[in-house]
Amino acid sequence: MSIALSMMELVSENARMNNAKKISRINVVVGNRSGVSADSLRFCFDALKEDTIAGRAELFIEETTATARCAACEADVDVGPYEFACPVCGGPVAAKGGEELSVRSIEIE
Repeated sequence: MSIALSMMELVSENARMNNAKKISRINVVVGNRSGVSADSLRFCFDALKEDTIAGRAELFIEETTATARCAACEADVDVGPYEFACPVCGGPVAAKGGEELSVRSIEIE
């Protein structure tokens, strides 16, 4: 809930600074290793937006996946939040990305 609340405060302040009457769309990026569930974020956002400048806003969530390079076979692979071994050979991987959690843009009127 606190992440959705922080997001709501951020976009509401930005909308007010731009003299907006309402927020119509919020675009968010959530990585699969960020520790944030897209479904939970959407649920909390929907609960918080009522009677605010974002009351009718649509929340669009782009989910990103971490990639990794295997130290053993050098394969480039997508990895889940708790994967630390190469799905090809079982070797150790060094994950890149997937930790994103940001508001990419908002649409205001």
